[in-house]
Amino acid sequence: MEENQDVPSQGKPEEIFKKRFLEVMKEMGENTRNDPEGIWMIGSLASSLLKQSQSPTWKRFKSALTPEVYNSLINSFRKQGNQLAKDGKEKAAFAVEVLALSIIAPTQSGQNEHIASGDQLLNKMVQDSIDFFHRSQADHTPPN
Repeated sequence: MEENQDVPSQGKPEEIFKKRFLEVMKEMGENTRNDPEGIWMIGSLASSLLKQSQSPTWKRFKSALTPEVYNSLINSFRKQGNQLAKDGKEKAAFAVEVLALSIIAPTQSGQNEHIASGDQLLNKMVQDSIDFFHRSQADHTPPN
């Protein structure tokens, strides 16, 4: 998964989010079968969040976020993602970005039907990534 250098830095935050959200959704759909390592990274990070929060699913985790935890998590993702990108760890940065976008999406979905339906699909993709991570841990099979 390649880091997108065309992320706009100007414009309304909602439009910037929508554009990047749709780009990431497209990239996730295109690369799911071709990048097991990237999917594993998304699953690993999401799984650790579920474990910390004792949530059974990604969707439940998101719905249980308080405003304080949401803000803290978004700030943490921003710092972590920026550092990973700076360090040249594009796949790990992308994993952080996917989870951040997934967490932000419900706050934007009321304004846009594409984001609302994309949020449902992204929830499934993240949950599938978590399941893939758990299977690889049980099988002791590292991603290729």
